[in-house]
Amino acid sequence: MKKLLLLSLLITQQSFAEMMCDDATDYWAEYEINTYTCESGYFLPANTMGCQPCPTGFTCNGGTFEFNPDIYQGAELNAITTTTANACAVNFPTDLFAIYEKNKHTCLAGYYLLANNDECTICPADNYCPGGTYTFNETMSQGINACPSAHPFAPAGMWQESQCGRKLHVGDDVMYLHQRPANPTEHRLFVRVGNTVYSANTVLRDINSENTPKMSAGATKSLHVTINNVEYLVCDDSVE
Repeated sequence: MKKLLLLSLLITQQSFAEMMCDDATDYWAEYEINTYTCESGYFLPANTMGCQPCPTGFTCNGGTFEFNPDIYQGAELNAITTTTANACAVNFPTDLFAIYEKNKHTCLAGYYLLANNDECTICPADNYCPGGTYTFNETMSQGINACPSAHPFAPAGMWQESQCGRKLHVGDDVMYLHQRPANPTEHRLFVRVGNTVYSANTVLRDINSENTPKMSAGATKSLHVTINNVEYLVCDDSVE
C-alpha cells in the first residue's frame, strides 16, 4: 500500500514539471524610479533616497525630483562658500554645476546688438536702429531694421525710419536725403523724386571755424547754398 502511494506522488510531480516547461515564457521585472518631494530649504543629493537640508551657500526652493545616482537636484549655488557649516559629506554635492544668465546690453539710438556679440555696433548704412536693451543671442541680431524698398537708403548710424530716403550724388560724394526731417532745421534743401519730396538739413556757415561740415560723414566736399544773402552748408543726418 505504501509503494502505490509513493508511485502516484512521483507521477503527479513529473506531470506538473512537464506542464511548466511546455508553457514557459520570458518574464521581465517592471519598476518605477522613486520620486521625492522636498520642501523649501531641502534638496535631493545624488544616490540618496531622501531629502537633506540645504547646504550653506546654496539656495533650495524645493520640488519633486527623481532618484539619480550621479546628479544632485534642487540646490543652486549662490557663491563659492568659505565655510563648512552644513556642508558635510552626507548632503554636500560632490559636483557643482554652473548657473548663468545671458548678458543684457543697452544700445543707444543708432546702434544695435550684432549676433554672437557682447558690444553694441553702429547701425550700418541703409538701415535704422532705434536702440534698446537686448539679451545676448548667438544667431540673431537685434535692434536693426532695413529701410523700406520705397525709401531704401540711409547713412550709417540712423535710428528712425523717416531718416531713410534717397541718395543725392555730388561728384564722387553722396548725400542722403530723408523723407521727413528727423531733426528739423530752419532752412532745408528739398528734392522731389516722383511724387515724394525728400530733404536735407542746413547749418549756418561759421566763417570763423576751421571745421567746415561736409555733406555727409563720408564725404570729402561741402555743399554751399545762399539764402537771403546768408551762406549755409547742406548736410544729411550723419553730420552732427
